[in-house]
Amino acid sequence: MQRGDVLAVRWRLAAASIAAGTLLSLARDARADSCTSPDLIETMPPDGAQNVPTNAMLFARYASIAQYLGEPVQLEQVGAGTATVAATFDDTSAILQIAPSMGLSPGASYVVHWPALRGLDTATLGRTSDLHFTAGSAQDVSPPTFAGIASVSWDVSRSTDPCNSSIDQRYVFDLALGTAADDGGRDSLALLVFQTSGPTVDARAPAPVLAERIPPQGQAAQVTTTVASGVGHICFAAIVRDLTLKTSTSGLPVCVDTVAPPFFYGCAAAPPRGARGVEGIAFCAAGVAAARRARRRSRGRSARARHGRGAR
Repeated sequence: MQRGDVLAVRWRLAAASIAAGTLLSLARDARADSCTSPDLIETMPPDGAQNVPTNAMLFARYASIAQYLGEPVQLEQVGAGTATVAATFDDTSAILQIAPSMGLSPGASYVVHWPALRGLDTATLGRTSDLHFTAGSAQDVSPPTFAGIASVSWDVSRSTDPCNSSIDQRYVFDLALGTAADDGGRDSLALLVFQTSGPTVDARAPAPVLAERIPPQGQAAQVTTTVASGVGHICFAAIVRDLTLKTSTSGLPVCVDTVAPPFFYGCAAAPPRGARGVEGIAFCAAGVAAARRARRRSRGRSARARHGRGAR
């Protein structure tokens, strides 16, 4: 079996695992979405969605510090009544999901009253919102299609961590996405991104790094990593999942080579001993130019992984 065939089999197995209900085992980011507020971030389907499949499950993604303690989730069929429905929470991805036991009534309007959740090590309740949608007339019967990741570019962010006021330095990867479609509607798809190559990734077990509602057409998805896990030859692959847990296939991983920080922030770098005046300015300018060229060269190699590199 050739390497390309092995990759295809690996991704089909990953998709089957997720479709069976094994949600991403996303490692919680050391930098939380919010230090004190475990807010609801987004829902799948989005608020105001029309023609939601009658066999759909419903999802809400919270900030990464949220924890679910059995708070009730209420599903209201407008004009017919409200019921509390059983909910499942994946605390590694902070996604709360419900599956209406009798399905959705064709053409009916619904409101999901998602609960406010508490955060880790805090009693503070986060912000929440209601999800309004209208059911369609048919079930979702086909898996989604997805052209995979088209390209990847990178940069390094350096900011003050609001949780502890320390300097937080991270790699930021922008993933340009290919075309995605589903009979239940593109806007309700979940995007699941895996890192397949990097210094902290086992090539035999791609690491899930992002689970979110797919961005609007033409908008990139963004993955942030620690410096330790984002330096060197870094590869990503992705699939999409619909509201019935069916998943797409994935193309081959897409790779980029990053340069290790630190970069030159202003002209704080010290020139060689003995350099003064114009020589010092020239040294600083040369350093900045070198760093920019290194990042530009790396972005220029944002091409699909070739067999034998990054995919092993």
